Amino acid sequence: MRLPLLLSASLLAFGCKPAPQVARYEVKSDAAPAAAAQPAPVAAQPAPSPAAAAPMVAPASMKAEAASFDAPKWGKLPAGWSVGPENGMRKATWIVAGPDGSKAEIAVTVFPGNVGGLTANVNRWRGQIGLPPASGEEIAASAKPAKVGGIDSQRFVMTSDDGKKGLDAVMTPHKGATWFFKMSGDAAAVAAHGAALVAFLAESQLP
Repeated sequence: MRLPLLLSASLLAFGCKPAPQVARYEVKSDAAPAAAAQPAPVAAQPAPSPAAAAPMVAPASMKAEAASFDAPKWGKLPAGWSVGPENGMRKATWIVAGPDGSKAEIAVTVFPGNVGGLTANVNRWRGQIGLPPASGEEIAASAKPAKVGGIDSQRFVMTSDDGKKGLDAVMTPHKGATWFFKMSGDAAAVAAHGAALVAFLAESQLP
């Protein structure tokens, strides 16, 4: 009889306790509201200044300097050449079409004086197609004779080390200024129009 009594006492003891309550807690994340309050990353960036957003424009003083020279009287435009977009710093721009879809651009500029000298200008061109600077002696030795309307000039032909880019430029001192006729672009196009460039400049007349 003792076992039933013990079981009954145990049931009574547990039966008298109230049923356990399930506590519910709402956990609020501090990160969520903060993230929602933050603007999108793009919006958080400052708007670009007009100087940074606009394309680079040559200073007015440089444009005036280039515009002070009259344009040359050009010879007959060779086959495969077309007039390029206007540029305030240039006297002319032509686009030339070479073999297999290759292209190059011819830019004509003029400035008073020697514009830094022969070595500086040729090394600037060399850098534009990835070539290292050359010494003054090497540059002088690489110069080819050319004429622009009967005026003695120097011509420099170069190709990038990978053979993809080419440059053919003629430099002409005239009346206290220096004229630059630079063809640059795909090596195939530059090579294909080298002879035409020389002939065209020989037929043209500087002011």
